[in-house]
Amino acid sequence: STQAHTLFPYTTLFRSKEVKKLRKSRWVGLLVCVSLFVIAFTASSFASQNWDEIITKAKEEGEVVTYGTSARLNRVGDIMLAEYGITLKHAKMSDTEITERIVREKEAGVHEVDFIMAEDMLGVSEVLLPLGYVESFVPEMYRDVIPDEYQDPLVILVQARSIVYNTEVYDECPISNLWELTTDRWQGKVMMRDPETSSTNSSFFAEIVDRADEIAAAYKDYFGQDIELTTDNAGWEFIKRLAKNVVVLGSDDDVAEAVGARGQEDPPVGLCTVGKLRLNEEENLALGAAKYINPTNGYLYPAYGFIVSNAPHPNAAKLLIRLLLTDAGAEAWTQDPGCFSTNLNNSYNPNDPVGGLEAWREVTWSLRLDATKKYFRDVLDFWIINRSS
Repeated sequence: STQAHTLFPYTTLFRSKEVKKLRKSRWVGLLVCVSLFVIAFTASSFASQNWDEIITKAKEEGEVVTYGTSARLNRVGDIMLAEYGITLKHAKMSDTEITERIVREKEAGVHEVDFIMAEDMLGVSEVLLPLGYVESFVPEMYRDVIPDEYQDPLVILVQARSIVYNTEVYDECPISNLWELTTDRWQGKVMMRDPETSSTNSSFFAEIVDRADEIAAAYKDYFGQDIELTTDNAGWEFIKRLAKNVVVLGSDDDVAEAVGARGQEDPPVGLCTVGKLRLNEEENLALGAAKYINPTNGYLYPAYGFIVSNAPHPNAAKLLIRLLLTDAGAEAWTQDPGCFSTNLNNSYNPNDPVGGLEAWREVTWSLRLDATKKYFRDVLDFWIINRSS
């Protein structure tokens, strides 16, 4: 696959002159654009679809070019090649890099990519969809299967990121309340992905601020008294105290391996993708996922599937989306714990520590676009300031 590189700092994306200029130039017609998008989405995604024609044209196109956060799209490419003779060319990069890359390419008039699997909620809602850089497409055979909340725009997968712990040292998760992560006991022993490069962790912080009442109730439950604030609410207070508790930052692999390594006496805990439990078998780790933490184990985050506007191989992109929504196409992800297809007829890992998607929805928070849009930039700045002070 093509090696991705950082185009420019993600935190500058929404302040970039190019995006500001585009927004300003389109501001007068914003309501019209939104209306046209809704009409276009309805027309393209919910109109009758001739799949014999789509498949024929996809085979003529011969290839599909993709960006995504996981190399697993290459496995789906093997199916595309075997079943349709279509070659998938994939570049793996971070969620924020995907947004950056698409913005830069569209500004330069470059149209080489057909499909992206995107997890950057703010980039999707604030840039990619409003500026018409990507389009949502739902294959008609799945309209009655995928829950409405995952159709506009199309979410292909839902994944859990949860507190994890070392099962060799602990019989059950040593964390029962999120506020424990801010205490001296866990100073320097909490690990997570850097919110500056992981947009979903920043969205989680936005949820924490937006659900301040639940965070305040959890504080009282753990400490036995009402919280005394030095910030606007209990959510901000939690982020401030966590930031000052010497959190160790790294990739999901770094977190899983440090937390789950055998032979430790006092291992750290971490927040990482539950799918990393597969490393127990692959790398002989002792990694477990929390089953219940007050007020939440972590969060569920979406993986959107979009056709890039002016895609050179649009029919192959449509066929790829259809394939990703089958059990065979989703299996590259859903074979892992904590990962679920939005096609509820598809299977999931039978050894999942919590259960199916509905079980996870009961013990984690689903990231919401409205909370992300409201607080994302402020919580990221607030985290950075308090980490450095």
